[in-house]
Amino acid sequence: MTGYPRRSSPPKFEPLLGVPAEIREAVPLIHIGADRSLRRQLPNQQYSLLRRIFEDIDEDFQNPENKVAVRDRDGNEHEVPRTERLQRLLTLVMKLLKTDKFKRVETSIKQNVLEQLGLKAEADDIDLYFTPMSSMDFYKNLDLVIRDHGFTISAIEVGEGFQNAIVLAVLRAFEETKRKGAILLIEEPEMFLHPQMQRSLYKTLQKIGETNQVIYTTHSPHFVSVPEYRDVLLVRRNGEGTCVIQSSLATDNRRREKFLKELDPERSELFFARRLLLVEGDTEKLSYPGYAAKLGLDLDRRGATIVEVGGKRNLKDFADLAISFQIPVGVVYDKDSSDFTIWSESGKSIVSMRMRCAVLLEKINSKSCHNATRITPTQHVSGL
Repeated sequence: MTGYPRRSSPPKFEPLLGVPAEIREAVPLIHIGADRSLRRQLPNQQYSLLRRIFEDIDEDFQNPENKVAVRDRDGNEHEVPRTERLQRLLTLVMKLLKTDKFKRVETSIKQNVLEQLGLKAEADDIDLYFTPMSSMDFYKNLDLVIRDHGFTISAIEVGEGFQNAIVLAVLRAFEETKRKGAILLIEEPEMFLHPQMQRSLYKTLQKIGETNQVIYTTHSPHFVSVPEYRDVLLVRRNGEGTCVIQSSLATDNRRREKFLKELDPERSELFFARRLLLVEGDTEKLSYPGYAAKLGLDLDRRGATIVEVGGKRNLKDFADLAISFQIPVGVVYDKDSSDFTIWSESGKSIVSMRMRCAVLLEKINSKSCHNATRITPTQHVSGL
C-alpha cells in the first residue's frame, strides 16, 4: 500500500520490489545472490551471513559468565568478564591514540558545536568526545586475509572462484553453529562448483533446512535430486507472465522410497525440460537423439529431455511426476515376452498394456500454467 487511504477513497497498492527494511529487521533474513563477492558477506554488511554469526558471538561475549584469565601486578591470576577486560584495554588504547593533533580536532569540534547551539560546557554540564568502539563494532570491522607462501592479501581481492569457496565455507560454518529461525535466500548455489562439491553443498543446505527455511533458485539437477518433490517449484514464463508450478501428486511411502532410489541427478533433468520423453533404458535413450538428428530436430534447442527410468515398472511413476508439474510428457515402451503391470498405491493391478510401441502424450495449453488436463495411463498415440 502506497499510503494511508483517505476517507471515501480506496487504498492504492503497488508491486513490492525487494524486502522492506521492517521485515529484514524483524526476521533474520540472509541473501546470497548470484554475485559471490565476499564483500557482501563480511560482518560489516547488515544482512550478511557473517554478520548473523558474529551477532551470536557478540551476544556470547557480552555474557558476564564469559570470563578470561588475567594477572595482576603481583602476578596472581584471576578471572574477569571479557567485557570488563575489553573496556580496560580500550581505555589504554584511546590514551595511546589521543595524540596532540587528535585532541585539537576533538576540542575544536566540541567548541564549534557548543558555540552554534549557544551552550557553554561548564555552565550547561555538557561534553562531546570520541569513544572507543563496542565489541560488535570490532567484529563488524574484521577483514579476512589469505596468506599464501608468505604473501598476504585480503580475501576480497582474490578471484571469484576463491571468494565463492569462502562464502560457501561460511555457509557451512553457519550450519555447524546450529543457527535457528533464519530465512536463507540463495541464487544459483551450484556456481563455480564441480559436481562433487554441488552434492556436498546440497547436503549442507538440507541440514540447514532442518532448523531454518532455505529457498534457492537453481539450474542444476544436483539440487533437485529429492524424493520430497513437493519442495520443488517450477518457475515458467508464458504469454500471461511468470507462473509457479508445484506438484499436485500425493506423497506416500512407496512413491517416496521409489524416487529416493531412482531420482538421481541425471534423471532429475526432467524438472528443467520443456518436453519430456520417458524410455525404459539406455538403448532408447542413446538411439532416439540420433534418430531425431536425422529428422533435423535439435532436442536440446527445443528444451526436450529423454530420461531412461530403469525399466517398465518405473514408467508410470515418472510420468505421473512429470504430469503433476504440467510438463508435456511422452512414454515409449516395447513388448516383452509377457505382459507387464502398472501397480496402484494399494498394490493391485490397475492397468495392463500390450502393444509394440506406444507414446503417452499430454498436451498443455501453452497460454496458461493452470489448465493442464490429466490423462489416463491407457491413452496413447501410436506410430512414433
